[in-house]
Amino acid sequence: MKSDSGRRWLIAAVALFLFLLVGWVALALQLNVALAGPALSAPGLMSRLRADYGADEGQRTVALISLSILDDAMQALGLSGEAAEAVHDRMEHAMSQPVPTATALDFDGAAPLTATPAPTDTPVPTDTPTPAPTNTTRPPTKTPKPTKTPKPTETEEPTETPGGAATPTATAGGDGTDPVVDASDAVFSPPPGDIWTCTLSVTNIHLTDDSSGINPARSGIKYDPSGPGGYIYLYGLTLTSGTSLDGWYSGTFTLSGFTVSYVGGAKMARSAATSEDLDIYVFAEDNAGNFAFDSNDFDYHVYVSCP
Repeated sequence: MKSDSGRRWLIAAVALFLFLLVGWVALALQLNVALAGPALSAPGLMSRLRADYGADEGQRTVALISLSILDDAMQALGLSGEAAEAVHDRMEHAMSQPVPTATALDFDGAAPLTATPAPTDTPVPTDTPTPAPTNTTRPPTKTPKPTKTPKPTETEEPTETPGGAATPTATAGGDGTDPVVDASDAVFSPPPGDIWTCTLSVTNIHLTDDSSGINPARSGIKYDPSGPGGYIYLYGLTLTSGTSLDGWYSGTFTLSGFTVSYVGGAKMARSAATSEDLDIYVFAEDNAGNFAFDSNDFDYHVYVSCP
């Protein structure tokens, strides 16, 4: 009787041990499944949203990174200021772009999501001037208006001089534009005043003409001695600088056409001798025959005869 009770106690102990062992194994398996994935017995704890590893919609900046820490490295590489600034701009532009995301795994067994490709670096456009459109429309053809023929104007007609000097003839028509005579800076030798010589030189005469050009052989000085003869014209200027349209001239002339008397045949004071009072003007003629003179005169008292 005693041996039967001991055997039952041993069987009960072994049965208890086996029950505990099976419970421990079942508990261990349940914990492993919970650690490996979501518990199948608690579907309400699982999220119904798919995992999204893409870039944020707002592309918000996570943190600010200063690239000034690379200045020492670029200086160590021997880059110039412009090259270092170009590298700095490229790196700053590259770091401001979105980066590719890692491939997400789907634990439900679906195919993995495709990684987001990295965006290509779009070159920064440079300011290129846009050429102006070519105007292909032809301007309307203007019908030329008939030109008005200028009326011929008679120029001053000097008379024949007794000294044989040539006189200008009256010229009508031509280009219709008179030359411009400027004797304000002319230099005469001898200077204006009392003189005892028939030779007179002049320099620094400014003559201009906007069409045919100055004719120096038909330009010179004029004066009106006492008597009925009228103006005497002495021709022959020389171009010293410039062109026939705008130039500076000079010339040497021999006065003629008048006679004075002396007291005792010697040079005397003006009060004791007669003289020829001359108002000398500079004139010019262009190659089209147009004539003009400077209104400024140069006063001389000549005490010798110049026949």
